Amino acid sequence: MAKTTPPVKLHEQIQLTVAKIRQNGMGVAWADEKQIYPVYLADAMLDEVVEVEIIQVDKLSAYGRIVSWVKKHPKRIDANRQYLIEAGTAPLVNWAYSAQKDWKQSLVKENFADAGLEVSVAEPVTMEETVPSYYRNKTVVPVKWQNGHLLSGFYQRGTHELVPMEDYFVNDRRLDEVIVTVRNILEKWQISAYDPDEEKGAIRYIMVRRGHYSKELMVVLVSNEATLPKRDQVVAAIKEALPDLTSLILNKAPKKDYVQLSADNETLYGRDQIEDSLLGKRFLIGPNSFYQVNPVMTEKLYQTAADLAQLKKTDLVVDAYAGIGTIGMSVADRVKQVIGVEVVPGAVFDAQKNLAINGIENASYRLADAPKQFVSWQAEGVRPDVVFVDPPRRGLTKELIEKTALMAPDRVVYVSCNPKTAARDCALFQEVGYAIMGPVVPVDQFPQTAHIETVTVLAKKR
Repeated sequence: MAKTTPPVKLHEQIQLTVAKIRQNGMGVAWADEKQIYPVYLADAMLDEVVEVEIIQVDKLSAYGRIVSWVKKHPKRIDANRQYLIEAGTAPLVNWAYSAQKDWKQSLVKENFADAGLEVSVAEPVTMEETVPSYYRNKTVVPVKWQNGHLLSGFYQRGTHELVPMEDYFVNDRRLDEVIVTVRNILEKWQISAYDPDEEKGAIRYIMVRRGHYSKELMVVLVSNEATLPKRDQVVAAIKEALPDLTSLILNKAPKKDYVQLSADNETLYGRDQIEDSLLGKRFLIGPNSFYQVNPVMTEKLYQTAADLAQLKKTDLVVDAYAGIGTIGMSVADRVKQVIGVEVVPGAVFDAQKNLAINGIENASYRLADAPKQFVSWQAEGVRPDVVFVDPPRRGLTKELIEKTALMAPDRVVYVSCNPKTAARDCALFQEVGYAIMGPVVPVDQFPQTAHIETVTVLAKKR
């Protein structure tokens, strides 16, 4: 095989034109005339001409750092927050928000076209703020001892160097304040933190959740070890420093298990869960609960999904990937019955508690793998009118799509946090007798980032 020589060298400076924006918000510029060797660039916008220093090279691609702009995009702004670009937490922070919306709309259309689906894509549903920010109700931040201090922030890409950060721009401001307060207490009491070089130490992350309406506050210390050193002193100090603290939890998640949070929680103070509301319904939220991180936009997302579903009082609704029951319970008063299925035991337990605290009697949730449960329901003669699916980023399995079709619902409402897998799955739904009805509707749950939610309704072909 002939030796492949990259067309760029490490630390070389070259001028490039940004040819496209990837799914993750990174720019792509071609380093060769044949356009087969890409250079990936953070903080790039389409058609910009940039001076680039090559910072990483391999046989197939390179990464570059923009040194200067020869030609800027007309909707580029200076947010004066370059650290967010370096962290990767807000890759679009230097895009005017109108440019973010336009790109996300075009990205959804491109993803569906790549899957062989020509669809119309609606204007994204957005927050009302001109510059949407400080919206997340949950954050997980790593901590590490460096140069005699306990730092919280982000790990520089490809290193074990923690870069301090105290203003994440996308978090509820109170979350950022709490992270700093708790970090300083851990530093004062000389609590060890996990060191990835030495592979030892206690605290790996500080996680904070806050109810948007309730203002209830949960702090989770995610630990590599089973006990919290100086527990009594640390708990007392955190209680005193955070008068709004509702729940303080130790999550035991050894690094060797390769999970960010485990299911092993010990409540150090207060309640096991906090409570918040969504579209008038109350929900209990634990450290492991899946609960959308932008509460304002979650209400718009679920309202959009319910409206597009054209729900009727006579409808039987299936809530797949039900989590703690948020989608199903939010539509329960609009339909005859909701039946939900979820594979995570803790989530089903929480969903059942949420039914009770809301007094909802026409909904139920069961613990099962969704495709298997769909087969059981079909055998029992269950014929839903509407199936809601809200899967993780990897999307649906082919098996679930096939089993959904066997139940023959009139409509499938696909809520997705990844338009690429949503498009792939909608193409598979077409193969089993369903067609996209109306436009795909983007919902911008995550301004300043490359992520976009979509709502797609599929109707059974007649």
